[in-house]
Amino acid sequence: MTSQHDIYDPPPSGTSWLPPRNEPLTFTRGDLACLLVLGGLVLVGAVVAFLFEVLLGILVLIGGSLVVLESWYTALGFLSRRPTDQTWQRVVIILAALVPWIVGLGLSAALMIGLFVLTDIAA
Repeated sequence: MTSQHDIYDPPPSGTSWLPPRNEPLTFTRGDLACLLVLGGLVLVGAVVAFLFEVLLGILVLIGGSLVVLESWYTALGFLSRRPTDQTWQRVVIILAALVPWIVGLGLSAALMIGLFVLTDIAA
């Protein structure tokens, strides 16, 4: 008699308890240039925000830096799985990693500005 398994009683899998080996993220000079340009844009935005409000400038600097670094590392992770040698494709992938942040933060900022305008009109 053979042992049968179904979806409610699956056979044991050969899952390893060891963590996967570390794979280094490789980046090119172009990737580093993208990081520096995006970091410079965050720095300029923080200086402009700092002129209006000190705390806003600090928040823009910290938040923007985290967004840029997270997107850059995400793009490098993608590029390590699907490498390309063409610089423009690498730049497009790095910029594409920023799109969810731009949409999400842009929508949040638009909603906050809309609420401020509505409260100014109502007052």
